[in-house]
Amino acid sequence: MLKNRLIKKRLVLIYSAIFAVIALPVAGLLYDSYLHMQDESKAEWAMHATQVLKMANNRIKDDLAIENKRSFMEYRFIKVAKTISAGEQPTYSDLALNFPVTSCNSDSSKLDYCSQYAGLVGHFQIDPDGVFSTPYLPAGALGQVQLENKEIRESFQNRLKFIVRDMGIKNKGTAATQDTSKIAGESSNALDQLANEVDLSKSKNRKKRMRVERTSEQEQFAFNVESAKMDTSGLYRIFPYVGTMDIAIESFQAELNRQYIVFYRNVLRGEENFVQGFVVDLREYLRSIVDLEVGDYANEDNHLALKFTYKGDLVSFGIDTRFAVKVFEENLAEPLNAITMSVYVDKSVQEAGGNGQIISNGQLLILIGGIMFLLLGGGLISIYRLTQSQLNLAQKRQDFISAVSHELKTPLTTIKMRAEILQTSYQKMDDAKRKRSFDQIASESDRLTRLIQNVLDLSKIDGNRWVANIRKDWPKAVLDDFVTMYTKNIEDHGFSLTVSCDSDIDRVQLMMDRDAVMQILTNLVDNSLKFSKNADYKMIIIEMKTEGDHVYLAVRDYGPGIPPSEMKKVFQEFYRVENEMTRTTKGTGIGLSMVKKLCALSNMKIEIENANPGLRTKIHFPPMV
Repeated sequence: MLKNRLIKKRLVLIYSAIFAVIALPVAGLLYDSYLHMQDESKAEWAMHATQVLKMANNRIKDDLAIENKRSFMEYRFIKVAKTISAGEQPTYSDLALNFPVTSCNSDSSKLDYCSQYAGLVGHFQIDPDGVFSTPYLPAGALGQVQLENKEIRESFQNRLKFIVRDMGIKNKGTAATQDTSKIAGESSNALDQLANEVDLSKSKNRKKRMRVERTSEQEQFAFNVESAKMDTSGLYRIFPYVGTMDIAIESFQAELNRQYIVFYRNVLRGEENFVQGFVVDLREYLRSIVDLEVGDYANEDNHLALKFTYKGDLVSFGIDTRFAVKVFEENLAEPLNAITMSVYVDKSVQEAGGNGQIISNGQLLILIGGIMFLLLGGGLISIYRLTQSQLNLAQKRQDFISAVSHELKTPLTTIKMRAEILQTSYQKMDDAKRKRSFDQIASESDRLTRLIQNVLDLSKIDGNRWVANIRKDWPKAVLDDFVTMYTKNIEDHGFSLTVSCDSDIDRVQLMMDRDAVMQILTNLVDNSLKFSKNADYKMIIIEMKTEGDHVYLAVRDYGPGIPPSEMKKVFQEFYRVENEMTRTTKGTGIGLSMVKKLCALSNMKIEIENANPGLRTKIHFPPMV
């Protein structure tokens, strides 16, 4: 038994080691696959985010391309328009003509003019001397022009002036001069002058972002009229200009805070530097550059979030980013490169590989891994249990051989001893002693015969060689034959036998195997004799009763019974309730096992129960014929 336990412990260690050796690499492989799927998922969403960023940058680029084409004179209240019939004629600039400012995306888009910029606040210009102006109010000699909504325009200009100056945007150019000849002489160098004002490290790139615009004589005169300054006498002094001028115009830059974006450009007119630009509402403009995506991100089934940040969150669309995973982050293109665009994905969808399937890739891996480990663990456990059962069976067979050897040795020893006594002392023994010796030899021979018969019958049953001989018979007659045959053996063991039958049992016939019933009764009574030898009441009770259309046969003793935990085990082959090393009762452990098998072969059922005291074993015959 101790050796068997050591073997079982070794088996546990061996199978645990096998499980670890197989499971650890598999777990590592599954985890690596999971990480790979996560990377693929992030790459998929990052590709989507890259397309959104590209779309936003293209929108910014297209918007600024339109504004970059705007003439220097468009930022004034008047401009010079070319006509076929009358040549160049002064007129209102487009920006001045279409006040109030509105966006094409707003509810006021039914007006004749609207800006391509969502959230546009307005345009402005800062002169070389720092004077702030807008194309919505005339200046210089035109300052006295009467306008119906002049107060509104002035209020609008003051608002723009506050926003621009709050951003810290100022004109750092050269102060204006009225020496037109000097301006004319240096106009050809305007591009070079502007380039020389920037850092050398940036000059090459800045030159690529500048263009030159040539103004006509009429445009120069119109500019001088609006730029005229009042002298001490209260009159505006307008300097005529003869000839054309090259004006260097830089590409737009941007300054922003958490409310507005100010796009502005430097313009060099001779030695005079002007700052021109426009203001947009930051959140509305950011929304507009991704307007094609906003609808999808706001959808109830959406699992994405799009966020713009600059010194903190600016605007976001879609799900709550607190419960999402960031899969993409990059700055917008110049001049809005200070703004970062990020894309977030819901954690569950990100794990699902970007497709939102019902079973995510992560869940699928867990499922596959779980199945693999269950199969591996289940297989090893099954092999372990099979090995353990074989060890138990081998142990039981060893115990059986030991028990059979003991059971065979005891009657053989008794027979040999009695035979030797008769052989040497037969003449000296009286008739009573000779009879006791012969009776003991006969009894032990019967016991030996039953033991051998049990082993042979068990071998036949296990080898499917037992042939059930089921035919119509009288169960009461079978019981009477058994009582006649076995009563003496019961009495020899010091027990009394009580038989109880229903009054009408004599008239009952059943389909039964007579030999099987005799063998079952023999084994049950033998068990009772063995395990009840120390009982207070040495009595065996055999009952044959009817229950409806069923008949049952019960054998009851007054022994210790069977512990409840052992009830299901006593029918196993070679199983004994007592430890084989310490048991005090005789037997081989095949009695109840063979009884159960004989019942199954003869269409009968067996059940056992503790009778307190003792044990009752009931055999249920097939239904009455």
